[in-house]
Amino acid sequence: MQTTVHPVDEILPARAMASLGFQHMLVSYLGAIAVPMIVAGALKMTPAQTTMLISTALFTSGIATLLQTVGFWKFGVRLPLMQGVAFSSVGPVIAIGSDPSLGFNGVCGAIIGAGVIAMFLAPVIGKLKRFFPPVVSGCTITAVGLSLLPVAFHWFGGGRGAPDFGAPVFFLVAFGVVALILLINRHGGELIRSLSVVIGLLVGGVVAWLLGMGSFDEVARAPWFTMVTPFAFGMPTFNAGAIATMVIVMVVQMVESMGLFVAVGDIVKRPITERDATRGLRANGLASAIGGMFAAFPYIAFMENVGLVIVTGVRSRWVVATCGVMLCAVALVPKIGALFASIPGAALGGAAMVMFGVVVAAGIKTLGQVEYERNPNNLTIVAITLGCAMMPVMLPSMLEKLPGFLQPFVHSSVIIACVVSVLLNLILNGVPAREADEPPANVANADNVQGV
Repeated sequence: MQTTVHPVDEILPARAMASLGFQHMLVSYLGAIAVPMIVAGALKMTPAQTTMLISTALFTSGIATLLQTVGFWKFGVRLPLMQGVAFSSVGPVIAIGSDPSLGFNGVCGAIIGAGVIAMFLAPVIGKLKRFFPPVVSGCTITAVGLSLLPVAFHWFGGGRGAPDFGAPVFFLVAFGVVALILLINRHGGELIRSLSVVIGLLVGGVVAWLLGMGSFDEVARAPWFTMVTPFAFGMPTFNAGAIATMVIVMVVQMVESMGLFVAVGDIVKRPITERDATRGLRANGLASAIGGMFAAFPYIAFMENVGLVIVTGVRSRWVVATCGVMLCAVALVPKIGALFASIPGAALGGAAMVMFGVVVAAGIKTLGQVEYERNPNNLTIVAITLGCAMMPVMLPSMLEKLPGFLQPFVHSSVIIACVVSVLLNLILNGVPAREADEPPANVANADNVQGV
């Protein structure tokens, strides 16, 4: 009897894998370098150190992506999840790195130690999977998409700090990219449709450059080649207080990751089990420990790329794994990465509007599976969760006076959505029964997703 391969496990032809993997890399690149650039600026690193930090972040992001998508033994959730540096780690990393007695070596030691501890905590956190029914995962997906839209809006207007931010020419380029993506999806062939975002992005970028947007100064300054080696900033310093701080950060990130695993599993129609969640969390811990060895950071899923999965309809984890290999390669050639980073903001805004918008739509679709008539409590959960999750998006200043230890967490809509929806679901709907751990879905009928 022939077994049908689930779309998540499908290995596409080499040409499609390369082009689709490149599309994922192009979409993820700016997010992958944002945190190292912020940290390097805050810690007053030299240009050479900044270049090294960006390269190590890209390289270990590729490794983390391979750990999650391909997986081995008891590591990896094996879903099409691109891994990138967790923004919630920026504050603690800067705080530890600014301590003269620790410096960046203390950051590396804290991340290594916390990553190892996270691997041991994975089975404990993995047991929380049953607390993420569709009403929770739907709120999480919707909050992710809504929290990403302001990023698209800033690009739409020309990018943060643009002197003529909001000029009509930026809107013209951005809407042109949106129109081109829609046109390709309506009239293109199967492969062309799956590449609609990267085609729109590149064509929009060329048009924007011709109109005088963007600059190639950083491309000229970037070196052609760099080596990525462990302990590039020296041997790590292990400090108990710094490790404890990073463990707290990673535990919160693990809860966020749990919500993302469940959400992505629902999107690609492969619901995850408790065992899957534990493997994914364990891979996050290992990736973070490796990141610390290479002077990088903790890792978490990039929802930007999940939007790309929805737009293209290609659910293969091997495509995202190809992206991971490409990130490792680009990390060694900074000039190529600088060229990607020079794509004008207006072109990025058009592509981002489409991708982030479909993430919101996917969340609404999941929430549409939730039972409201027989259980009005679910409506209350959705209303309060999304209201709370939008606080850091719509009025972040209202959270500034909360205690300092809460700041890395209350400014993340995803963390707020996960925590609030889980707590409300427990209070209003009670403690869910323990699920029987199912074998991984690898046949066609895995497309049947259960709704609550």
